[in-house]
Amino acid sequence: MSTQKRLKVFPTASIGNIATIPSSKPETQRAIIAASLASGTSYIYNDLRCLETETMKKACRSIGAVIEEQPGRLVVTGTGGLIKPEKKVIDALGSGLVFRVFAALTCFTTTPAVITGDDVLRGRVMEPLFVALEGLGAHISCINHSGKAPIVNWGGYQGGECTIEGNISSQFITAILFCAPLAKQPTVVNIRGEILSLSYIKQTLETLGTAGIAFEVNSDYSRITVYPGQYQSANYTIVGDYTSSSYLIAAGIIFPGTLTLKNMNSKSLQGERAILKVAEALGVNVEFNDAANEVRIINNLAELKGEYHFDASDYPNIVPTLAAIGAYVQGEFKVTGGSITRLHKSPRIEAMVTELVKMGVAIKPLFKNGVYDGFVIRGEPSYAGDAVLSAWGDHRIFMSLFVASLRCQQINELDGYQDVHCSFPDFFQEFERLGVSFEESSTAAKHVEV
Repeated sequence: MSTQKRLKVFPTASIGNIATIPSSKPETQRAIIAASLASGTSYIYNDLRCLETETMKKACRSIGAVIEEQPGRLVVTGTGGLIKPEKKVIDALGSGLVFRVFAALTCFTTTPAVITGDDVLRGRVMEPLFVALEGLGAHISCINHSGKAPIVNWGGYQGGECTIEGNISSQFITAILFCAPLAKQPTVVNIRGEILSLSYIKQTLETLGTAGIAFEVNSDYSRITVYPGQYQSANYTIVGDYTSSSYLIAAGIIFPGTLTLKNMNSKSLQGERAILKVAEALGVNVEFNDAANEVRIINNLAELKGEYHFDASDYPNIVPTLAAIGAYVQGEFKVTGGSITRLHKSPRIEAMVTELVKMGVAIKPLFKNGVYDGFVIRGEPSYAGDAVLSAWGDHRIFMSLFVASLRCQQINELDGYQDVHCSFPDFFQEFERLGVSFEESSTAAKHVEV
C-alpha cells in the first residue's frame, strides 16, 4: 500500500477564452514506429512529448533507431527494418500500444527478446494478439501467466493469414499491421465481428501508406492484406489530439462563453473528433479556422437540456469525458458502445459511474452481453461538491473528474493528478489559463497498488 496526494479542485464560475491542445499521441506514436523501421532519415513535426511517447521512443531506440529531439520536431534515422534489440528486455511501462507493437516487431529478432510492462499492463488482455502472431509463425512464451505480459519472443514470423476479434483492442490489429511488411510473404488479417475503434486502424493504415507500404482493404475493413516491403523515410506533421481536447471542449460545453483552442485541425482521422459533434448536438456552435489551426467553441446556452444518445463505439477514449458532460445535461444523456473501455487502463465506465455517484449525479450503468457498455444520466445544473474522488489509477478518469468538479459548489478532492503526464503534460497549465483554481491537498489518499 502506498499513498497518493490529492488535488483540491475549487468551484469555477466561468472560464477563460483561449487554450492550446497537445499534439496527437496516437499519431505521434505511429509516426515514431514507421520512421524507426524506415531506411534513411524521417522528420516528425509538432510531435507530442509525454510519458507514453517517451516510452515509445525508448523502445524504438532499443532496436537501433536513432531519435534526436529538436525544437518542434523529431529527427529519426531508422533501422531499415532490422530488429536487433540492444538490450534483452524492452519495458513498455504502462503503454499498451508499446507492449503490443513490440510483441509483434520482436517476432523478427534473431535472438530471444523479453517484453514487459508495469503491474497494470501485466493485468491487461494480450492473449488474442499472441494467438494471432503464433498463427503467423511466431514463437511466444508467457513468463508468469498464460496470455499476459511479460513474454519472451523467440521470433519466427513468416506471414500468411490470421483471424482476430474486432471488439477487444484495435491495438492488436495495429501491432500486426506494423510488423507485417517485414515478413517474406503477405499477411492477411481477417477481423471477425464488430470492429470497435476503427478510426485507430485507419490511422495505422494512413501511416503505413505515408511510409510507402502497400496494402489492400475491403469495404468494411474486415480483411486487410499487407505486402512485404521496405519502410521509406518520410515527413510527418502531427495534428492536435482530440481526446486531450475533449477535456477543454467539455469545459466549453458546461460553461457559457467562447473558447478558442489552438493546435486543432479539422482534417484528422481521429474518431474522438466526435466530441465536436457532441457539442453541436447539445446546441454549442463549433467554428474551425484551419489556416490558423484553431477551433472556436461558442456556447450561448444558459443551461444544457434535452434527450441525447451517443454511440461511442468509434470514439471510446472520450467515454469518461462524455460522462462529465452528461452530469450537467438536464434531461436524459445516454452513451452506449463503450464496452471496450473495460479493457483500458481501468474499467472506465464502472469508474465514472462509481465516482460521479459520490458527487450526487443520477447516473446508471448500461450493460450489453453482461459487461459495462455505457450509462444514462439525468443531470443537474450544479452539485454540492465536497466529494473525495478516485481516478482509479487512470489519467483519463482523473481529467474527466477534474472537469466534472468545476461546477460543484464546494471543493472536490481527487487523487491521481500525477498521471496527466501520460498523455497531456500541460493539462494543469492550460486549465490555469482558463482561470481554474486548484491546489495540492495536505491530505494523502491511501492507494492500493495493483
